[in-house]
Amino acid sequence: NQVEGIIVGNDLNLKDLLGVLGKFAMEIAGADKVRFKPDYFPFTEPSVELSAYKEGYGWVEFGGSGIFRPEVTLPLGVDVPVIAWGLGVDRLFMMRAGIDDIRYIFSQDLDWLRRKEVM
Repeated sequence: NQVEGIIVGNDLNLKDLLGVLGKFAMEIAGADKVRFKPDYFPFTEPSVELSAYKEGYGWVEFGGSGIFRPEVTLPLGVDVPVIAWGLGVDRLFMMRAGIDDIRYIFSQDLDWLRRKEVM
């Protein structure tokens, strides 16, 4: 399960992408810190992986991102930078909800589900 996003605009750059991802991890997942490391994805250059830190969880990898390569956007008539990302919804939710085992998200344990606060 993943959420994907793109932003199209003049003068977008890697700093913009990292800012959007950092804000997303801190506001949506409740992360304390974020870090990025270079990665490879065939449709983006540069490409980075996003990890977020939250007390009690340690560092959790959330997903990948980058700036679409011109050979992807130009055939579509887009001649401006496009920043893009794909982030794991399961992990974002786990951090936000205080869940430490991904199996709970897919649980059929109705008692556990009933005890969980609606977000």
